[in-house]
Amino acid sequence: MLSARGTAWTRYGYLHGKENAYDPVKNPKGDVILTNAFNHDLDKSLLTYGEGYTGTLRLRSAMAKHLNRHFHPAQAIDAEEITFTAGVTNLNEVCALVTCDPGEAIMLGRPIYGPFSKDFVMRTGVNLEYVSVGDTDQFSPGCIAGYEAGFEDAKARGVNIKALVICNPHNPIGQCYPRETLVALLKFCASKGIHLISDEIYALSVYSRDGDGSEKFTSLRAVDPSGIIDPSQVHILHGMSKDYAAAGLRLGCVITQNKEFSKAVRAICRFSSPSQLSMDLAAKFLEDEAFVDQFLEKSRARLHSGRALTDTLLKEANIDYHEKGQAEKRFSQRLTRAGVIMDTGSEYRAPRAGRFRLMFTVDEGTLREGVKRLVSSHMLVMVY
Repeated sequence: MLSARGTAWTRYGYLHGKENAYDPVKNPKGDVILTNAFNHDLDKSLLTYGEGYTGTLRLRSAMAKHLNRHFHPAQAIDAEEITFTAGVTNLNEVCALVTCDPGEAIMLGRPIYGPFSKDFVMRTGVNLEYVSVGDTDQFSPGCIAGYEAGFEDAKARGVNIKALVICNPHNPIGQCYPRETLVALLKFCASKGIHLISDEIYALSVYSRDGDGSEKFTSLRAVDPSGIIDPSQVHILHGMSKDYAAAGLRLGCVITQNKEFSKAVRAICRFSSPSQLSMDLAAKFLEDEAFVDQFLEKSRARLHSGRALTDTLLKEANIDYHEKGQAEKRFSQRLTRAGVIMDTGSEYRAPRAGRFRLMFTVDEGTLREGVKRLVSSHMLVMVY
């Protein structure tokens, strides 16, 4: 299932690090490591190579416990299933390297997070195949027809698709995939013999409330793969940047039951290792469950109020959205002249033009000023 280069990397045997390292108090019978070159006058616990390049056991254990609490996996996640690197952006590239050889492809539904076109492609030699489902709800099981057509079209052109990537919750739309659609996607990937990679970096930023009709978050790991797909084809991406407002820590992780996949990822993680300082801070944060719960509750409340305020301001200004194709670029230029920057739908491979991505997570004063400038530029916009 791995790419040829991914399979080759598994033979390097780079593990999590020196897990039996000597410590005069905690592990006096451990191995004394005399191979690493660093200055012991510095803080030995945080300013060394520590346990290696793929996440300390403490951090992986804390993340596993955290995910088991919040993602409700069908099978409990173990620390050994988790590998950390310097952010999910890096993991996108690593997943492309491990699953695809040069010239092979990853499939994505559109619209989708725009920078994937760089993350998966720039240094990998991998291609992206974007699929549109037309007028079908892309979050319904009916979306599979579009993926089937896209897969067969690529195959007819000689393109070998090795993986399907989804964002759940979706970026930029923000909607979550219902369980029945996740099952349909798993069945599709099983039938094609390809990997399913779910970017779940916004998993705990879902601010829906009971009775509002919106879909609750369901992790791909919450779906029992028994009788549906080989678990080795399923991989989850998560990190500290979004839900925990800690992008500067540069911490992302892949969760997989595929041991060969993990070996290949760990073999190249030395090029993108997170710092011991970041891992220590993240572990302490995740271990404080009471604080995490309070933090997430406050974050969701602010997201909800930000969305409500945005809706109110746009309605007061009679701002709607416009679908005319070439107008999108002109609107974007007009926005820039008005002093407000928003991403265009085309940057996210939206199948229809005229949509813009408005981030309402800024402070209230900035949001009000931004909408005021939208009004002054006579911008027409759709809020997802």
